[in-house]
Amino acid sequence: KWDYIKWEESKDSFNNIIFTAQREPQNSYFVGNVFQIIVENLGQTPVATGSAFVFNKDGWFITNAHVVEDAYYLKGIFNIPNNATKESFTYLEIESGSYYHLEKDIYIGKLENYQSISQYYKDFSFTQSYEIGQETYSVGYPNSSTDLIINKGEVTNTWSDLYEKLYSGHSYVCSSSSIAPGSSGGILVNENLEILGMTTLGWFDDNGKFISGAAISVYNYENLLKTNATESSLIPHMERFHSDEKVYIGYYNEARDDEKNGLAERVNMDDGSVIYVYEWTDEGTNSDGDAYTCESSLAVSSDGSMSYNEMIYWNGGARRETSFYGYYSNTRGLDNFVFKYKYTDENGVVREIRCDDINYSSNLSLTLNKAYVVDAPYSYKVSEDEYLKEQFNTIYEWLRDDMARFK
Repeated sequence: KWDYIKWEESKDSFNNIIFTAQREPQNSYFVGNVFQIIVENLGQTPVATGSAFVFNKDGWFITNAHVVEDAYYLKGIFNIPNNATKESFTYLEIESGSYYHLEKDIYIGKLENYQSISQYYKDFSFTQSYEIGQETYSVGYPNSSTDLIINKGEVTNTWSDLYEKLYSGHSYVCSSSSIAPGSSGGILVNENLEILGMTTLGWFDDNGKFISGAAISVYNYENLLKTNATESSLIPHMERFHSDEKVYIGYYNEARDDEKNGLAERVNMDDGSVIYVYEWTDEGTNSDGDAYTCESSLAVSSDGSMSYNEMIYWNGGARRETSFYGYYSNTRGLDNFVFKYKYTDENGVVREIRCDDINYSSNLSLTLNKAYVVDAPYSYKVSEDEYLKEQFNTIYEWLRDDMARFK
């Protein structure tokens, strides 16, 4: 359990010289239990990290709910060599959990294939007893460190009143053991390596210097570990999302699969988002005998943005461009999108009509509430333009029905 660092010399009450062994916990003692959580966006790009603790040999773990709150995908990384891949780390998937409570800031989940490293698992004891000044160690992956970090400190009463006021109904163990972003979900242990709580909060001064930290006391979750580590209580991680958000997830994942099959193109953005783009071209002759070319594209992004664009050229030089774009709402679907329509007027001037006030009623003839002509001095009465509404309805109905396959 321990690395012994040095002998520290001091004197007792009778002025006798005594030596005390100074020690610190070995990192290797925790590697099968404390791991780093990688939070990924819809494009499976890492966007944040946290810590977590495995509390039984089947791979059940606990972490803070705020760590997984915005995650689409989760992975666990252990500082354990992987003999199969020859990597110095072992990656395990996290697909489901049994308990998620954001107000209590507690999440209980299960690692896939934990049995492959279960020989590193150790049983830890929990305790609700502690005293001010008692030795503590925070164990986790602060500041997205790839190494397990252990910080020594002691139990304090600093900020304890503030914690209780901000987080009513919770009890915390305050400590001078450093807790930083990324530490959330790790453990705070005493000098006997008994678990006092789950490292959750850290306070820093204006210069970024650590002041104090707090761990959610085991009093708040010890019983939850016993009652929620059952296979029957597991819920796939994706099931936590709103039904409309699950529709978008399904639509995006289909685009990802289509890219693998050569039907879409992948674009990696600088902000870490991933966009899949469909493009297709149609050529023909309209009812008036005019030849045309229609170029269309649909873009679906991991950040929730979507856009449909359609450009039609005629041999005479005229053109028509239609766009429908916005951020897909996790609770309202295609609400708050923008519709744009560019056309060549009778004077050969390209005009742009924009509508960002759309009524998604069942009566599609009422969909466009307000529209205006960009860079034009006159108002535009969309209610009198049945052709414009027809163009919008065609696009909207197609996209709405295409996405409805994932409801």
